[in-house]
Amino acid sequence: MENLTNSVLLPDSLPEIMTEDFNLLDKKYLKIIFIRIAIFAILLAAGLISFLLFSDEKIPGLILVAIISGIVILIVYSIIISILGFPKKGYLLREKDISYKTGIIFYKQISVTFNRIQHVEVSQGILGKLFGLSSVKIFTAGGSASDLSIPGLLSSDAQKLKAFISDKISQYE
Repeated sequence: MENLTNSVLLPDSLPEIMTEDFNLLDKKYLKIIFIRIAIFAILLAAGLISFLLFSDEKIPGLILVAIISGIVILIVYSIIISILGFPKKGYLLREKDISYKTGIIFYKQISVTFNRIQHVEVSQGILGKLFGLSSVKIFTAGGSASDLSIPGLLSSDAQKLKAFISDKISQYE
C-alpha cells in the first residue's frame, strides 16, 4: 500500500500571481464599452420620451427632474467605472493555466487549469467586427455557459490564444 501524505502548505509558500504580469485588453475595447453605454442611454431616453408623449397623465416637474437626474447619474457612473476599471482587466497565460482578472469595486480573478478545459471558442459581435476585436470563451465540464470569457482581444491574438489553449488541452486527452 502506498504511503499517502497530506502536507500543510503555508500561504507564504504558495505561488504568487503578479498583477504586472497580466496582459491588458486592447484599448479599442474601451470604445466598444462606451458605445454600449451610449446605446443604453439612447434607449433610456427614447423610453422616457415615448412615455411622456404617449402617456395620458402629466408627470409633475419634480418627479421628471428626479427621473432625468437618475438616468444621468447612472450613465456618468457607468462611464467612470468603465474608465477606472478598464486598466484593471487583463489575462495571464501560464504553463498550466489561464487567469482573467477584472473589477475595481468587486475584484474577481478566475483561473482555469488546462486539464479542466473541454473546449475553446472565439466569438465576435457586430461592434467587435468594426474594431477588429474578438472574445475567447473557455468552457469546462458541466456547464452550458463559458466558465471564462476574455473580451477585447485583437482577432489575430484571440485566434492564437485559442490555438495555444487547444494544443494544451489536446495534451491532456
